[in-house]
Amino acid sequence: MTNQNNDITESKRLKEALREGEKRYRSLFEESRDGIYIIARDGEIIDFNRAGLDIFGYTRDEMIGMNVLELYDDPADRSRFKQTIEEMGSVRDYEIKFRRKDGTGIDCLLTSSVCRASHGSILGYQGIVRDITERKELEKKLKDYTENLEKLAEERTQALSESEEKLRAILTGMGDIITIQNKDLDIIWVNQTVRDLWGEVIGKKCYEVYKKLPAPCPGCSVETVFKEEKTVVSESLMSRPDGRNIHTLLTSSPVRDAEGNIVAVVEVSKDITERKKLEWQLKDYTENLEKLVEERTKALRESEEKLSAILTGIGDIITIHNKDLDIIWVNQPLRDIWGDTVGKKCYKEYHRAEEQCPGCKPRLEKVFNEGKTVVWEGEVIRPDGSRMPLLTTVSPVRDSEGNIVAMVEVCKDNTERKRAEKEMLKLNEDLKRKTVELEDLNKELESFSYSVSHDLRAPLRTIDGFSNALLEDYTEVLDAQGKDYLQRVHAATQHMAELIDALLVLSRVTRSEMHRELVDMSVMAQTIATELQEKQPERQADFIITPGLVAEGDARLLRSVLENLLGNAWKFTQKKPHARIEFGITEHEGESVYFVRDNGAGFDNAYTDKLFSAFQRLHSPDEFTGIGIGLATVKRIIHRHGGRVWAEGEVEKGATFYFTL
Repeated sequence: MTNQNNDITESKRLKEALREGEKRYRSLFEESRDGIYIIARDGEIIDFNRAGLDIFGYTRDEMIGMNVLELYDDPADRSRFKQTIEEMGSVRDYEIKFRRKDGTGIDCLLTSSVCRASHGSILGYQGIVRDITERKELEKKLKDYTENLEKLAEERTQALSESEEKLRAILTGMGDIITIQNKDLDIIWVNQTVRDLWGEVIGKKCYEVYKKLPAPCPGCSVETVFKEEKTVVSESLMSRPDGRNIHTLLTSSPVRDAEGNIVAVVEVSKDITERKKLEWQLKDYTENLEKLVEERTKALRESEEKLSAILTGIGDIITIHNKDLDIIWVNQPLRDIWGDTVGKKCYKEYHRAEEQCPGCKPRLEKVFNEGKTVVWEGEVIRPDGSRMPLLTTVSPVRDSEGNIVAMVEVCKDNTERKRAEKEMLKLNEDLKRKTVELEDLNKELESFSYSVSHDLRAPLRTIDGFSNALLEDYTEVLDAQGKDYLQRVHAATQHMAELIDALLVLSRVTRSEMHRELVDMSVMAQTIATELQEKQPERQADFIITPGLVAEGDARLLRSVLENLLGNAWKFTQKKPHARIEFGITEHEGESVYFVRDNGAGFDNAYTDKLFSAFQRLHSPDEFTGIGIGLATVKRIIHRHGGRVWAEGEVEKGATFYFTL
C-alpha cells in the first residue's frame, strides 16, 4: 500500500515537474516535426505536442485526459507494446497501427521509454510517434513495381527472341529484293527473292550482279549512304538474268555497330514496273482528258453564247410588272412600239382598257399566290390601233428570301416562236449528244479510277503493313534512326494514299449527278464554322457570316465548296493570335459575288494562277498541311454550276476567294 501511495505521489510530482519545466521545453516540444507524447501508466494522455495532434486529428482539449486505448486500431496492440516496453525499458522504431479521430487507420513508428519513480516503479511512458502511412504505401508500391518489372523484363526477353526470329523470317520470305552490302559494295547477305532470281551472289559486287556493269554507276546509293550517313530513296533499273529490265523503288539504309559507325547498307528494292506503266498511262489519259474537257467546255460556252445571242436578238416583248400591275421594266422591242411605259398600268398601255381584264385575274393569282408560271395566247393593241397576236408567258420573280415580288411577262408572236422553237430543238439535240459523250467519258473515268485505286493501293498497303510490323514487332531491335526511317516509309505511303483519294474525289466531283435546289448558304457556313471551332476550341477566332444568303445549286457540292474555302481560311489563320473569317456577298461588275475572306498568311498575287490547279501549293507542308486538291475541287464544282472563281491576296495580310453561281 505504501509503494502504491508513493507511486501516486511520484506521478503527481511527475506531472508537476512537467508543468514546471513546460516553459523551458515547450518551444522545442511544440516545434518538433514528429509527435511527442507523455502517457501515464494507466493510459491517460498527459501531453501531446502539435505534430502529434495533427497526426491523430484531435485538438489539445480533446486529447489531454483521453485514454490511449482509444487511439489503437487493435486494443491487443496496446497490451503487447506495454509488455514489450516495460520488459525492455525502451524501444526504437516499433511499428504499430493507430486510428485517427475520423476513423481512418494510420501506420506509425514509435520510439519510447518508461518514466520511473525514484524507487524504480513505472509511472508512465514518453516518446516519439511518426506517421509512416505514406512510406508503407510507397514500400508496397515499390514491391509491386519490382515484381512487375521482373515479370516485364522476362516477357521482353522472350519477345525479343521471338521478334528476331520473326524479322529473319519476314526478310527471308517477303517478295521484295533485299541485299546487305559492305563499304566495298560486296554483297554479304540476300533474301530468298534474290536467290530465286540471281542464284547465290554472296561475295560478288552488287553492280556486277544487278546492273551488269564493270564499275559502280555514278551516284551509287550505297556510296551515298556511307558518305552522307542517311537513308537514300531513289528509283532504279535492275537487269534480270533473263535480260529483262525492271523498275524498282530502292531504299538504301545504313546499318550501324554498337558505337554508331556505319558498317553496311541494307537495300530494299520493290518492283514498281507495273506502277510506272500505270503512271505513264495515267499521265497520257490525264492529258487527253484535260484536252477533251477543254474542248467540251469551249463548245458549251459557245452554245451558251449562241443561245444568249438568240434570246437577245429575237423581237420578243418583255415586261416586268409588280403586284399592282405597274410596269417597272421593259425591253427595247417594247420601247420601239409603245415608247417608255415604265410607271404606267400595263392594261391601260397594251389593251387600251381602264380596268384589268377579268380573264387575266385568275392567271395572275396563280403567279403571285401559287408561284406558278402561266402561259396563254392573247393579243395587244399597238399605238396605231392594230392588233398583235401574242403567246404570253408570265413567271414569278422572287427576292433573296424567296418571296414573290413581281412577275416577268414575255410576249412573242407565233411566227418568231416557231423559229425559236426550231432553233432550241437543234440546240437541245446538240446538248443531248454532248451529254451522251460526257456520260461515256465519265464511265471511262470511273473505270480508270477504280483501276488506279485498286492497283496502286495494293502495293501501298504492303509497304505500309510491313513498315508497321517492323515498328510494332521489332521496336526493341531498331535504333531511333531505324524507327525514323520506317516512320518515313509509313508517312510516304500514307501521303501516296491521300493523293490517290484526292484524285478519286476530284473525279467524282466531275461526274456525279447534280440535284439543284434552293440552298441556305448562310446556315451551311455557320454549321461548318461551328464544326471547325469545336475541333480546336482553344483558338481565338471571329466568324462573320452574312445571314439570309440563298443560292440555287447542288447542296452536297456547295457544302464541299464552303468546307474547302472556310477550312482553308481556318488553316491559314492558325498562326494569328486572333483570326477573323468572313462569308458574305458583294457586287462585282454588276454581278452578285459570294466571298470568303480571312486575315491569315495570304499569298503573292503573282502566283494566283497556280491556286486552282490540282496538287499546286504556295506554302510548304512544314508551314501548313494539305495536298493541294481542295481549291481544284472548288473550281470544278463552281464551273459545274456555271460560275467562276478567283482569288486576291497579300502575303501575311490575308486572302479573299470570290465565286459566282
